[in-house]
Amino acid sequence: MLGLSRWKRTFQQLAERLHPRPVLKHTRQKLGDLQQPRAERRPAAGLSALYKSDSALTPSGVKDISATGLYLVTEKQLTTGELITLTLQEEAQPGSGSELQISIQAQVARQGDDGIGLAFVLPPGFDPKLWEVLVRNISTLTDKDQIAHVFHTLRAILFLYRLCQSGAEEVLQLTSGVLDSDRAETLARIAFLAENLLAAEPDADRMRAHPKLVARILSEGSWTADELTKQLWAGLLVSSCSVDAPNDSNGVLVDLLIQITPVQAKIFTYACERALDPPPDAESSPSTSVVLTPEEMIQITGVTDPYRNATDLAYLFNLGLIEKVFDFTSYHDVVEFDISPTTLALELYKHCHCRRGTLNASLVESADDHLRTFFPPPRNFMMDDA
Repeated sequence: MLGLSRWKRTFQQLAERLHPRPVLKHTRQKLGDLQQPRAERRPAAGLSALYKSDSALTPSGVKDISATGLYLVTEKQLTTGELITLTLQEEAQPGSGSELQISIQAQVARQGDDGIGLAFVLPPGFDPKLWEVLVRNISTLTDKDQIAHVFHTLRAILFLYRLCQSGAEEVLQLTSGVLDSDRAETLARIAFLAENLLAAEPDADRMRAHPKLVARILSEGSWTADELTKQLWAGLLVSSCSVDAPNDSNGVLVDLLIQITPVQAKIFTYACERALDPPPDAESSPSTSVVLTPEEMIQITGVTDPYRNATDLAYLFNLGLIEKVFDFTSYHDVVEFDISPTTLALELYKHCHCRRGTLNASLVESADDHLRTFFPPPRNFMMDDA
């Protein structure tokens, strides 16, 4: 539970620093046994809710909230014991596309005069202490950035538990070092993008992914600074999900995507888009050839130096993603850039845009060869001397 402990400790320190926890006194029963205090309720002035019952989505106010449940202000009566899907969100950020919302299962615990009491139903294996700390932060923090950080983190964690189930702890342990604010926000952003992409699929609730592969995608993707590459990581995560037994066969694609810089991602994406969907005025015969003028290349990359653009092309060529290497031996002015993508590049592009499919064994071998050639393993000098 190292990963969960680190998440919990981080948010616990934030909560205690801003809102010291009051001392709760135990009460004694007649026989002298200690009675555990009821979970502390807090006002939820900044929260609103949506709950789904019988396929209908009903908006509601939140009167108060605790680690174990909340009270909804609503005229609609539900059956005690009924299980519903509950969405909590910031009142200032309504809408299904908002990042400042979380969805969780809840059970109707009691009926009230002006609403219903609900008990949270946590995913199996979810640490209730971590949940308590996060819920407490949501209901007590006032700083908008801190509130957003807690929402993003909690949403990402809930998504991982849905995607990896019992393996979610392993993902959190492997990504527990990603706690500096920038990488944690990027991790949450990739998870949010993937969750929204996955929600559009008919079998979204049944989709699962291999915990180690999810951990690699989120951990490596968390270094990303540009939005385009974050979207590529999110798409790769979605294409790694399946209703069948999860596997880590997309690992070689992770190895490739790690190496691509933001500028190279622009070139790679444009090349594949043009190859897969050529412009209307292109020749009728199918071709993956994509040749650009220097001006067109500048429009894509934002880089005016033709030889910097050529260097990025050479890098993509060495990764096995571009068909032809740029000719650096010529002293003539650059008149064109051939960025025609390889079959491997097209497969990487498709998987980074949520398209599933088993990679051809020869493509996997080709990708491994390019990576080994471009990034050879370190030499063992002791063995060389022997």
